[in-house]
Amino acid sequence: MAKKKKKTTPASAPSEQKASGSPKRSNYPLLAMSIGAVLLIVGGYYFYQGRPSPPKSSPATVQAAATGSGLIETRPTLPPTMFSGNVREAYAIARDIPEVLDKLYCYCRCRENFGHKNLLSCYVDNHAST
Repeated sequence: MAKKKKKTTPASAPSEQKASGSPKRSNYPLLAMSIGAVLLIVGGYYFYQGRPSPPKSSPATVQAAATGSGLIETRPTLPPTMFSGNVREAYAIARDIPEVLDKLYCYCRCRENFGHKNLLSCYVDNHAST
């Protein structure tokens, strides 16, 4: 007599999964973690935006600090009113933060070519406007 072959189905067949009682994997934990991460990023952004900015110093305070605070370049910057547009804004910023510009090297090589001390030196003459 001929033996009858049993018909077998792969283990991943849907009928066996239902019969075995194993639950389907859900994406809810991944979704919850994604939403939490987005909320954390947005909340951090708004928290950071709410912090008060440091007080701006007046030009008189800046000039007083430039003469006795150990800056390498002690000459005052040119007044921003001499210029217009973006150059005027750059000179105004240079007047507000001389201690920062005094620590930076100018990559146009003006130290070697014009005898400047640092980036602040570009703002004590009209070199930064060119």
